Amino acid sequence: IKIADGCNYHCGYCIIPQLRGEYHSRTIENIVEEAKALVEKGVTEIVLIAQDTTSYGIDLYGKQELPRLLKELNKIEGLGWIRIMYAYPSQMSDELMDAIASLDKVVKYIDLPLQHYNVEILKAMRRPAFDYDELIKKIRTKIPNVAIRTAFIVGYPGETDEQFNELYEFVKRSKFDKMGVFEYSREKNTTSYSMLNQVPKKVKKERYKKLMSLQQKISAEINQSKVGKTIEAIVEGFTDDGVIIMRSQHDAPEIDGLVYAKADKPVVPGDIENVLIERADEYDLFGKIV
Repeated sequence: IKIADGCNYHCGYCIIPQLRGEYHSRTIENIVEEAKALVEKGVTEIVLIAQDTTSYGIDLYGKQELPRLLKELNKIEGLGWIRIMYAYPSQMSDELMDAIASLDKVVKYIDLPLQHYNVEILKAMRRPAFDYDELIKKIRTKIPNVAIRTAFIVGYPGETDEQFNELYEFVKRSKFDKMGVFEYSREKNTTSYSMLNQVPKKVKKERYKKLMSLQQKISAEINQSKVGKTIEAIVEGFTDDGVIIMRSQHDAPEIDGLVYAKADKPVVPGDIENVLIERADEYDLFGKIV
């Protein structure tokens, strides 16, 4: 469900504000109505999206109203999960974290694209530049069993080896549950397009590979720690040979990993079941419905 359109931020690499215009929130009533209609059709999970979901309501109600929207959606009978995508670092308020932690239908999953760690690069990107270590620590303290997904851009104009290494060390100590990495690509009509010190393709590729191989190890460790545990997962479909394709609360649709499970009972897409995890690889989990 798209809860807002447009964007008020002007990140140095992005043309979305020029294409979509200023941020416009839909009303809470309107979104709840759409969600109820989807649930009546049999939808179990709704995913809230916007260029930045965390700014929801500021234009309409004068303050961040994502917590209130979540509370209203949480009341819908028959709805299983509510997932929020694309949070903005400076908008991760205490009230929002408390709402995510306390509402039973809101999955404990935060998609928080940080884009970089080095302060100079963040400023050049026109992104919030503050202590991301503290933010990650706070989110994990306030929301038990949370999974954090993030994304980074490597090879932004002017990025030095030292600045990249700062990012690498941050990823190493933060151990993100999920992470995407993008090589910077020049977009016309963005401030970064004409910046000096464009990073060579070869260097961007090396940095991309280095960060992704680090994340692969982290992801494998996190998945291994789930072996022997029982987790909730939603049925997505079936493989040709009858294995059930599922997704945990910690996995967003079409982005993150999957759970492959066997069962002694019939299940249908949309069912939320408990799965005992028996083995894991870097990205996926394998088990049986219990």
